[in-house]
Amino acid sequence: MGIVRTALLGLIAVFGVSAASAQDYKAALVTADTITVGTSGSAPPFSMTNAAGELEGFDIDVVNLVAKQLGLTAKFEKLDFAGLLPGLTAGRFDLIASGVTRTPERLASKDFFLLSPYIVNGAAVTRREADADIASWKDVCGKTMGAVRGGAFQKVAKEKLPADCVTKSREYPGATELFLDLENRRIDFAAHDFLGPKYLAKSGKLTGTVTLDDLLSTVTQSVAVSNKNKPLADAIDAQFETWRKDGTLKGLADKWFGASIDWSKAQ
Repeated sequence: MGIVRTALLGLIAVFGVSAASAQDYKAALVTADTITVGTSGSAPPFSMTNAAGELEGFDIDVVNLVAKQLGLTAKFEKLDFAGLLPGLTAGRFDLIASGVTRTPERLASKDFFLLSPYIVNGAAVTRREADADIASWKDVCGKTMGAVRGGAFQKVAKEKLPADCVTKSREYPGATELFLDLENRRIDFAAHDFLGPKYLAKSGKLTGTVTLDDLLSTVTQSVAVSNKNKPLADAIDAQFETWRKDGTLKGLADKWFGASIDWSKAQ
């Protein structure tokens, strides 16, 4: 019996959580045997909608892998980014996945569990190719800024830049609308992440723009889990730890972003 028990414990360590803990997180799911996931569908390449109307992206792959590992089915619901955290705290979702930045305020919140990093990113300027006068963050003062409503990067910009630097700004429900207005000259620059627009440019979905390598700050991102289901948060966190070590997350990042990522900061 000792040999059998040791073998079983080894299998649990390798393949996932115990049956008891599985029952714990399954009991608190919004829908039985299903992870109900809130996502924007407009945060490429984290979460985006393809020509067939299907969700795809880094977050979609991560959550589908999590669901498979935990013996669950993932059900995605689209919502503007600004509504995702309120929807999570209201009990509409088990988790949200849309490139959620791990800010101090979010990490300190008791309304949800913001998990350990699954990617390293940064606050970057994206501007039109022709606007070479914007060569770094110090050149944005007096310009009209665009940012995603409820996102972290607008707040980072306002906190890090001089108080009177950016006086005009516009907010958008998602990155799709943000970059469309940048292309149409309704804003001078986008305060957004580094990886997203790099992907869009590489894939030909965003043209005539430049994303500067000058980062205002380096950030980590992850998924947020309902505070009503700590066993689920713990199970996913444990999986992320394994995937950071075995290269699974880096492989997904290389697939979707293709940009340089400093994984030493994702600890």
